[in-house]
Amino acid sequence: MTDLNAAPADELATLPTVGPAAAYDLILFRPYLSWEEVEYVPGFSPERVDEIRLAGATLGSPDSRRWLLERDRQDLQA
Repeated sequence: MTDLNAAPADELATLPTVGPAAAYDLILFRPYLSWEEVEYVPGFSPERVDEIRLAGATLGSPDSRRWLLERDRQDLQA
């Protein structure tokens, strides 16, 4: 299972319809408290979000005060 709130870009990119560019977008809009919030990411329609969810993606418990982790920054610079 891939946690949209914690997975690195290379793991997010393995989800259906998500490549490297969309993975970076998912990282930039973290944290997600609900699947509806994922739909606010540019290019993520309700159908696309449903496909990702059905593939086994999860929304782990985010820290509402969480900023980008150092790992996220490294993914975004790659």
